[in-house]
Amino acid sequence: YEEEQESTNQTAKMLAEQGASHGTLVVAERQVSGRGRRGRPWHSPKGSGIWMSILLRPQIHPMSASMLTLVAAMAVYDAISSRVEGCAIKWPNDIVIGRKKVCGILTEASVDFENGGLNWAVLGIGINIAVPEEGFPEEIRSIAGAIFDGPCPVEMRSRISAAVISRFFALYKNLGSNAFIESYRSHSFLTGRAITFSLGEETYRGVVTGISDEVHLLVRLDSGEERAFSAGEVQIHKGFANPKAE
Repeated sequence: YEEEQESTNQTAKMLAEQGASHGTLVVAERQVSGRGRRGRPWHSPKGSGIWMSILLRPQIHPMSASMLTLVAAMAVYDAISSRVEGCAIKWPNDIVIGRKKVCGILTEASVDFENGGLNWAVLGIGINIAVPEEGFPEEIRSIAGAIFDGPCPVEMRSRISAAVISRFFALYKNLGSNAFIESYRSHSFLTGRAITFSLGEETYRGVVTGISDEVHLLVRLDSGEERAFSAGEVQIHKGFANPKAE
């Protein structure tokens, strides 16, 4: 734990290279240079959220590392859904309340090319518990949300952090079985929604029909073709409501 860090993931990666053990937890009150997916900045002011990273040394193939992120998403969902209504998982690893993102997850790893495994994986979790006093930055104000509208309740950050960690390691024990997938699928925010999907330079439009057993996003394209996507960026079409989710 440190009052201020550049990034909890950066600290965890440094500790990993120094030989820190599996399960090491890094926590900060404030991140100066918090990051999300694709290098995007993550607003991490003091007192309004949970900024933490977990160091793992999993015995899995690098191709399975993405499952760590999905298990973390399920753990965060389980930890906060009992405290607030309207919570859902936006594939692959964002947690939303209503239409606003309250949690992002970033997994980084070091690959051992000699044995084909992972040296370590670092799982970064950022949860907006309350809206910052100064509000969210203008560039994310329309998409960022928090679990609570008012000030953060006393001890709530500690309680939610503990619940996330406890739930994550409970799911992690059965990582290879993918037993969490049915629950993950049932809490999907995107199912039934019209989206634009970006994959590299290619862009697709369609309606999400579900989540596969491999946790790929299933989309019926406007052309009628059914596609399964394992990675990419999703943008929801405004005005297209999912009756089940709404």
